[in-house]
Amino acid sequence: MKKTLSVLGLVICGLLFSQDIAFSKLYGHGDPVNFYLGSYPVTGSSGLDINWYGGIRLRTSTGVGLQLLENGNIGIGTSTPQAKFDVNFGNEQKGIRFFQPSTTQNPINTLVSSLMFTWYNNHADMGIIRGDTDNIIGLGFRFNGDEKVRFTPNGNVGIGTSSPVSKLDLGTNYSDPSTFPNKITLWSGGSNNYFGFGISTASLDYFSQGQHRFFVGYNGSPGIEVLTLKANGNAALQGKLEAKEVKVTLTPTADFVFEKDYDLPKLEDVEKHIKENKHLPEIASAKVMEQEGVNVGEFQIKLLQKIEELTLYSIEQNKQIKKLQEENQTLKSQSEKINKLEKQLEQILEKQ
Repeated sequence: MKKTLSVLGLVICGLLFSQDIAFSKLYGHGDPVNFYLGSYPVTGSSGLDINWYGGIRLRTSTGVGLQLLENGNIGIGTSTPQAKFDVNFGNEQKGIRFFQPSTTQNPINTLVSSLMFTWYNNHADMGIIRGDTDNIIGLGFRFNGDEKVRFTPNGNVGIGTSSPVSKLDLGTNYSDPSTFPNKITLWSGGSNNYFGFGISTASLDYFSQGQHRFFVGYNGSPGIEVLTLKANGNAALQGKLEAKEVKVTLTPTADFVFEKDYDLPKLEDVEKHIKENKHLPEIASAKVMEQEGVNVGEFQIKLLQKIEELTLYSIEQNKQIKKLQEENQTLKSQSEKINKLEKQLEQILEKQ
């Protein structure tokens, strides 16, 4: 019955408008309050007012085109919308089109054909970014009319910039030293339990649990790196390195010093080299170290070589000392015997 009255009402309404017959309200279901077709006033005209408590359905040859339920849910392509706006695409191409044929109302590189969400006096919208003619150059997100995020056709994402040049570009607005550090939090599990990184015009900061874990900055002059990591694994540091432990792995060692065929330098030659060059043999001079730096691994092995040579010198000196001690003991015994014989000789001479 409701369906019949609804269709009949629409047909009658169409006939009345086509015949230009005036009416104020048509109703059905014996209820002029809850089931009627009428009008409502607008400035300089009036609008069509459809009040049908059970809902409104518009059909086409392919099925339900539009469904308005009693609870206010609207469905397109479905008679049972589960949300305020429910679209059932079926087997058709999936898409909702926001069409804006005129380009004169929106300047180039601005957001057009947008979907807007409002809350009191604030609004946020998303839409396509128009190019110089009819091309699309991106997808943008705005807050209160100010664009904040942009996606470009090549897959770049810009935050705070409308022209991202990388897959994630934070833009110049996010490099303001007054807001340093501009952090990007990759994971957060509560207060001081998060990790991410920060970027500014002066530094790169990796942090976790509220602490700096890796920090690269400038020494006050832009363009002079404090720490540089190379693609080959090398690192350049301008300044001091502080660490709990440093491990250097090298294949060669200095144990060759203890081989039988090792030619241990004579101390006389070492003394001569020191007097002439003011540094140990096979060790770079202070001037060379200042100019060329020091390879820590190789330098440690050279120092170990010198320590092992000193050990051999000490062992040899210890042997010589023991030999001298033995000779000294022998001389001491001989001296005591001589003294004893001298006393005996004196006693014999006194008796004569």
